[in-house]
Amino acid sequence: MVSIKKAALQCVLAALALPHVAKAMMPIEIHGSRFIKPSYNKANTGEVFFIKGVDYQPGGSSGYSDSSKSDVLSDSDACVRDAYALQQLGVNTIRIYTINPAINHDKCMSIFDAAGIYVIIDVNSPLSNESLNRDDPSSSYNYWYMERVFKVIDAFKNYPNLLGFFSGNEVINDESSAKEDPPYLRAVQRDMKQYIANNANRTIPVGYSAADVVSLRTATWEYFSCNIDGKEDDSKSDFFGLNSYEWCSGTSDWASSGYSDINSTFTNATIPVFFSEYGCNKNTPRTFDEVSEGVFGGLVNTLSGGLIYEYSEEAADYGLVDITDGDLKMEKDYTNLQKQYENVTIANISESDVDNSTVLTCNSKKIKSAYSSFGANFTLPSAPGGVSSLIKYGVNNTNIGKIVSISGKETKYNITWSNGTEVSDVSISINPTYSISTLDTTASLSSSTASSSSSSTASSTTKTSKSKGEAGVAFLPYGSISAAIAVAALALI
Repeated sequence: MVSIKKAALQCVLAALALPHVAKAMMPIEIHGSRFIKPSYNKANTGEVFFIKGVDYQPGGSSGYSDSSKSDVLSDSDACVRDAYALQQLGVNTIRIYTINPAINHDKCMSIFDAAGIYVIIDVNSPLSNESLNRDDPSSSYNYWYMERVFKVIDAFKNYPNLLGFFSGNEVINDESSAKEDPPYLRAVQRDMKQYIANNANRTIPVGYSAADVVSLRTATWEYFSCNIDGKEDDSKSDFFGLNSYEWCSGTSDWASSGYSDINSTFTNATIPVFFSEYGCNKNTPRTFDEVSEGVFGGLVNTLSGGLIYEYSEEAADYGLVDITDGDLKMEKDYTNLQKQYENVTIANISESDVDNSTVLTCNSKKIKSAYSSFGANFTLPSAPGGVSSLIKYGVNNTNIGKIVSISGKETKYNITWSNGTEVSDVSISINPTYSISTLDTTASLSSSTASSSSSSTASSTTKTSKSKGEAGVAFLPYGSISAAIAVAALALI
């Protein structure tokens, strides 16, 4: 195979090493029912942020081990490889299901930060005592579980491209779990948000990812989005993710998919709602019509985007890319999703145009009218013994993440397009608005001069034209970077 050229990537990452000129991404905030990307200029208002993302867990959650010295965010070679592929795809957000809080993630999170990619982290894992057991929530909600959750928070709280945390994923998925689990999930969220308030330097959103069970949808949504006693409380979700596989490529449309019901359920949302998983694979290759016609079409006034399931090929056969021995090949699904994301146009919405949320008082009767067996109990369990002390004083975790220099980093892996053409020039495109303002002119440069015109931000209605690099590598103009570097940035968000 033709080896990947390293020079362009080394040049870009060398520039990122300048500590006095590099700026990290702005942390996402929440205003009413929308995510907000703040402006760097405090005189300007922020803009509504829509998630154009994928679920990202190469190796699958089953490949995780708490005794291993690696996880999905510990291999910087793989993160450079994937940051490139995700940029070319048009992604601005990824969701990661399982991480090890004891492992350093600085390089990978810094690589994704440089690439303009936000990250949502699930705080749980499939292992014992590392998640809330839906069949036994009372005993699994314990000191050891919450200590690990807090360690996850510590490990990621200082990364500016951390969008938020998921407190749980599909914990409520049948009648039994719907009856027993809801109060424990809100208790976990309460503890997480109190820990963040006491131990982090910014507010970090915490939300829940709900199962694709239509009968439970409304009750689950009402339960997590309301305020106990009509007052703001820490146990309420800051955002709500819905795993939805109702629209299947080639057989579904707006009328048959049930998307109109999603619109009616969430039309008066008081917190951001998005698809935390979507992309039915009943028919392959997937064409992802639900992206342009659904999420960024008929649902755009209700949802805040979504995350396609999933990035890499695993046992469930949803992969956009195939990774073998570290080398990556883009599948036809990747190409089809790339086209969909390229064609998405979203109205530019200022934060000042977003309505403030009204306080939604919890109503047990209303929730039970949606699902009679739902445990709409708002008397939440107290924090387990010792947890209040952890919330107040912290868990003394020495693994506190931070953005670091990634100078000289390159990937050893090969990348191939779906048509079999190998990528010959892997360059992570950098948005100068938040990533870099000047270059180290002493860096070793071997690429030609490139300039690019300024472009839109997260919600621009302007579609950016593409030019092709040497091996079909797509570059999108995003802003002027020094003439010393041959990089143009993708309009990701």
